[in-house]
Amino acid sequence: MRPLPFRRRQVLVLVARGCTNEQIARALGITPRTVNRHLAEVYAALGARDRANAVAIAFAAGLLEAGDLELPGIAAALSTRQEPAGASLAASEPARAARDVRGAERAADGRTAPRGEVAA
Repeated sequence: MRPLPFRRRQVLVLVARGCTNEQIARALGITPRTVNRHLAEVYAALGARDRANAVAIAFAAGLLEAGDLELPGIAAALSTRQEPAGASLAASEPARAARDVRGAERAADGRTAPRGEVAA
């Protein structure tokens, strides 16, 4: 896949940041109609069906990087090593145990009582 022309890549970066066509037009000093035209060309070049698909394909193809988003924490979150399977689940167990999904109140000793009753 060949790189996108400069202006089309600019449009795609702003799409990846969550900008609307009107916001992109204002940021780049072009009309929303021109933004639509650039997006149509981006979709065709990437074989994408919509905005989200274009961004996903561009990330997978290396046309976009986490640094292009310029959002706090995004670059670090996307570049960190994945945790082993089940590690995040184990870390969330205490939080899950503290939450009662059936609406029961939890006593200090961990016992539960149905809603409206107080655990002894």
